[in-house]
Amino acid sequence: MKKIIEFLKENGIEYRTVSLGNPYYYNDGFTVRGITIRFDYELAKDMQELQKKEEAFLKSMKRKKKHCIGYSGRCGIYIPWYTVLATSDFEKLKEHEARIDADVEKFWKEEHERRECQKSAAM
Repeated sequence: MKKIIEFLKENGIEYRTVSLGNPYYYNDGFTVRGITIRFDYELAKDMQELQKKEEAFLKSMKRKKKHCIGYSGRCGIYIPWYTVLATSDFEKLKEHEARIDADVEKFWKEEHERRECQKSAAM
């Protein structure tokens, strides 16, 4: 991550560090560190310069083997954002999210069965 942060600082690209894994929701203490980068074209003074910075960032990320863009998207009219994670952390995060999804699905199936049994008993 240090080299990515150095690259971002050298090119004047704003970033912030983030923790992913949502320990408050699932409460298992799992978190991974990452970096979120936004290219805010709505507030940019020079859109071409910002486009060049975004292209340079994406080009540099294609060469990375140990890090990847785990998540990306757009907010607002046109504000692309990217979350950079270590590749191993991204795999762990995907597994963690799959476990959460499975547990939530299991909970709702059990809850549905419980409610159906209550309806049957009430009749």
